[in-house]
Amino acid sequence: MADEFAVEDIDDDKTISFIRSYVSQELKEKLSDDALVFLLDSICDYYCDHGVFEQEPDENGYVDVDVEEVADYLVAESAKHQIGTFTRDEMIQVVNGELEYGDQMEEDI
Repeated sequence: MADEFAVEDIDDDKTISFIRSYVSQELKEKLSDDALVFLLDSICDYYCDHGVFEQEPDENGYVDVDVEEVADYLVAESAKHQIGTFTRDEMIQVVNGELEYGDQMEEDI
């Protein structure tokens, strides 16, 4: 069990590092690592709650993700849990960064 958490922490660290390199400098300065962990967890919650993980990939291996809808969810969740005040455009950067990281991880397999 402890090994599972260690692997998750390493993956979170890699994802956070990738997203930091992906988003604008202004947003980098605004997001703490704790905020990014919260946002990644919230993205996962959204995907679970909205059936994204159950979707069948298209012929190119992709599933449909409404980036703007996920971004709106992150804006609301961040405010609700007092993580920070973010705009839709800022959260679109985070969601796109998470998706791009996932794409790169699949390419490396």
